Amino acid sequence: MESMLMIDGGFFKKKFKTTYKRPVSVEETVEFASNLMESLGFKKASYRTYYYDCPPNNETTKLAVSKDPYNFGDSPGYKKMYQFIQDLKRQDFFAVREGVLVFKGWNLKPKVTKEPKLGNITDDSFTPFLQQKGVDTKIGLDIAWASYEKITQNIVLVTGDSDFAPAMKTARRNGVFVYLYTLGHGVMSQILDNADMLNTSSIRNFIN
Repeated sequence: MESMLMIDGGFFKKKFKTTYKRPVSVEETVEFASNLMESLGFKKASYRTYYYDCPPNNETTKLAVSKDPYNFGDSPGYKKMYQFIQDLKRQDFFAVREGVLVFKGWNLKPKVTKEPKLGNITDDSFTPFLQQKGVDTKIGLDIAWASYEKITQNIVLVTGDSDFAPAMKTARRNGVFVYLYTLGHGVMSQILDNADMLNTSSIRNFIN
């Protein structure tokens, strides 16, 4: 495999939503990957895209105030998020690497926090705090695995997370070229020091 494109899914989705004010589609994700790699001169079938994300949480918990049972699988966005992951798995030259989305409790919504009135606090005053687990570990391990096993010559990494600096350094030591795309996101210096090429272009540059 000539090249591997690794997309930090949580980061990518946030950058898209901030820019376009809506969730990204499967088609736009594929378009992004294709256009980005084409801009580097990598032809289709010479690379595979690895997309790292978490499937939606479907556990049952209790609501913050009423303590009534609540299942995340019944939420409006569950089916859309689930279908997004499933459809992405079936795209040509795409592989989805999954972590786990863990429920960590309920947080008051920002507008409620600003003007707290105990008598008006209801279940709707809270939003779930969901945390990704395992995604960053998989990205770091895959970077190291690909470089030690000589799986690829080039790794193209889309992220704003500076924690990948050690894995990137390992890849470069093993002779792999590392291209970093931050989509205009500010990152710490250590990740910049371990990239062969840095691109800070907006996500708009890769989605028509």
